[in-house]
Amino acid sequence: MRIGISGKIPRGILIVAVLAMSGCRAGGWVASVVGDVIGTKGDAFCDRRYVTDPKVEAAAFCQELVDTVAASQFEDDCRSRFTAQAADGRCPREKIVGGCKISVTNDDGSEVYDWYYDVSDLEAKSGREFQSHVSSADAVRAKCADPERYSDGAEFVMP
Repeated sequence: MRIGISGKIPRGILIVAVLAMSGCRAGGWVASVVGDVIGTKGDAFCDRRYVTDPKVEAAAFCQELVDTVAASQFEDDCRSRFTAQAADGRCPREKIVGGCKISVTNDDGSEVYDWYYDVSDLEAKSGREFQSHVSSADAVRAKCADPERYSDGAEFVMP
């Protein structure tokens, strides 16, 4: 094989090329293993009722991402943007008034739900009013139908 002006492959380039080619096999194996782990689907939630920063307004809903490959990224985003409680699994079902299944198509096929809660006890305990407060299933149904809140649309659901 002749490369370059002199007609010879410099020894350093040859060594790098051989290592790179052999590393591709090892790198491919590592990528395959990591892909299996990363590609695992799960559920995650961001509970906006429980925020740790007093400057961030608490909200009366929990967003749930079902069957996603991006659970950890969703949880990290929840904590950093809203200082809210995030974890693997689904939103707590106690005190849910109703929910909105968001009409969005995610690349990984996951589904997104916003679950709205009766937060009257939390408001009384904390002394502050929550965003998106609802008191009935009809109020949640109205939120689901609001194109300003859900530009892609949303369907009212019960847990």
